[in-house]
Amino acid sequence: MVEDILRQMKTYAKRRDIQALRGVSVLLVIFYHYSIGGFKGGFLGVDIFFVISGFVITQKIATGSGSVRAQLLSFYQSRARRILPVSLLSLLGIAIASSFLLSPLNLHQYMVEGIGVLLTIPNLIFLNQNTDYLSQSLDPSPFLHFWSLGIEEQFYLVWPLLFLLFLRNRKKTIYLLTGLSLVFALLTTYNFSEVYSFYLPTSRAWELLIGASLAVSKKTIEGAKKNLVACIGWGGVVLSVILIGSDQPTPGVSTILPVLSAGLIILADSKLSTNRFLEWLGDLSFPLYLVHWPLIVILNFRSPEPSVVSRLVLIALAVALSLFLHKFVELKFRSIRGFKKRWIGIYFALGAVAISTLAVSSYSFNNSTSAIKFDLTSPAIYDNGCHLPFKESEPKSSCIFGDQTSDSKIILIGDSHGAQWFPALEEFATQTKRKLVTFTKSGCPATDLPLMRGGITDSECVKWQRALPKKLASEKPEYVIIANATQITAKVATPTNSYVNTWSAGFSSFLEKLKAQDLKVIVIGDTPYPGKNSPSCLSVHLKDPTLCDVTRTRTPSSTVTKEISLKYGAVFIDPLDWICDGATCPAVRGGINVYRDNSHLSVAFTRTLVPALTDALNKVT
Repeated sequence: MVEDILRQMKTYAKRRDIQALRGVSVLLVIFYHYSIGGFKGGFLGVDIFFVISGFVITQKIATGSGSVRAQLLSFYQSRARRILPVSLLSLLGIAIASSFLLSPLNLHQYMVEGIGVLLTIPNLIFLNQNTDYLSQSLDPSPFLHFWSLGIEEQFYLVWPLLFLLFLRNRKKTIYLLTGLSLVFALLTTYNFSEVYSFYLPTSRAWELLIGASLAVSKKTIEGAKKNLVACIGWGGVVLSVILIGSDQPTPGVSTILPVLSAGLIILADSKLSTNRFLEWLGDLSFPLYLVHWPLIVILNFRSPEPSVVSRLVLIALAVALSLFLHKFVELKFRSIRGFKKRWIGIYFALGAVAISTLAVSSYSFNNSTSAIKFDLTSPAIYDNGCHLPFKESEPKSSCIFGDQTSDSKIILIGDSHGAQWFPALEEFATQTKRKLVTFTKSGCPATDLPLMRGGITDSECVKWQRALPKKLASEKPEYVIIANATQITAKVATPTNSYVNTWSAGFSSFLEKLKAQDLKVIVIGDTPYPGKNSPSCLSVHLKDPTLCDVTRTRTPSSTVTKEISLKYGAVFIDPLDWICDGATCPAVRGGINVYRDNSHLSVAFTRTLVPALTDALNKVT
């Protein structure tokens, strides 16, 4: 009996190299989130965490004794004491801070995400919202980093049960399961949706199972080979951070390098991998991971371009907060034996306080009197499916608006910056007794320009672009209206020496095809790009909305779009004078928010442009 206890104590003792690896992992994630130079692959620190978790958890349950029921009960109690107190206090703190320091327009969304955290399913909430963790364009959620904790908690819920009942003495089956899980992840990422795959626990299982495979293999490295294997592992981690960026599919082929590298470090069990400072950070890694993200979200919202000094000060604050949570919460609960039922009630009671804080703050703002009438709705073609999402390429035949009995037809094509003109064009078509047909698609401009999405060529966009000229010709419209996002640099699949040259070649090719089809073309220039979530900015600057105004600018791509349009006989309409006053483009006009997000015009404001748009179109038709 005593020997069993001693054996388990030895097994459960912290391995210094693993604690150091934890420290490195959390540093990588922090440096990535805080935009510290040279860490473009820092987000891979989370993947390393998954390998560590799979190894440690599997080792613990593999060396346990007693009935399956007793082992499961002991495991879940231990995990609850380890995770729930710190995560609950983080949830409460984030809710209170968000209510005072972030945009009140987003508090309802944060409330939903907070509920997901409370129920240990935040990754599924973000999956449902189609939140792109690696490409944040709007205000990121202060709860976004909980996605990885959700995956771990879901793994903890299922894996011990599977292992103890079916897999305890089946190493080869675990190896096979790991391989199949990797194949599933790659198929999901490259054939369905990289965002979908990013948050799915089944797409991340292989990373945890790599750690589990190491735990059951019982393979050890002896002698000088320890340091060699450790060096190879650390070399792989360094290469991952330097070479792998967020523009590559994740989890994907590139993710294999950091995951296997972490596995080699764990396998080596080398003193070379130990370091007192990194081990100390490893001890703080869980609370540090939870507190660092909301701090930078708040700083970036309040100061869109924070200095390096302010970011470093914030890292120091994150370390201080994590020290407090580690000493007075994490260690206190870890030392308690068993699990008291009343803790469940306390957990959900405090969680309810956190959620209520967000709900009350959101309600108070939405029911307050404001000089600005916020319109955050999207054009109707988003709701009825006429504006195609990323994974669709076939235009819908039912997308006919305006006067549907008219013999005169106009067609709107383009990406989401084309779709933003739909409300105004629909009114124009109705007033002038024309049909309006729409062919618009998210993130896919009307041009011959293959784009990248999630690190791979957007094949659905390519299909849509290639089919568009013939589709337009078959419709025989009076004229075609093109509107694309040219104030933003897209990720292209076949770049030339500069983006403006790449764009020029693609747009020239596209207009040449339309000219060959004898189509009359009108091009609407792109609208100013705020580069920030304009309504969120307004919500915290109600007394001085000019702080959210935009400088009137034109990118080289926007300028050359006009030149190419005129070259191929198209009419070019520049909307800048409708939106801007001289060198400034206001965020509010007539008490209406001009933008609904960080780049698109709001529906309400677009409708105020109907007279100007009508006048411009009547001059050329």
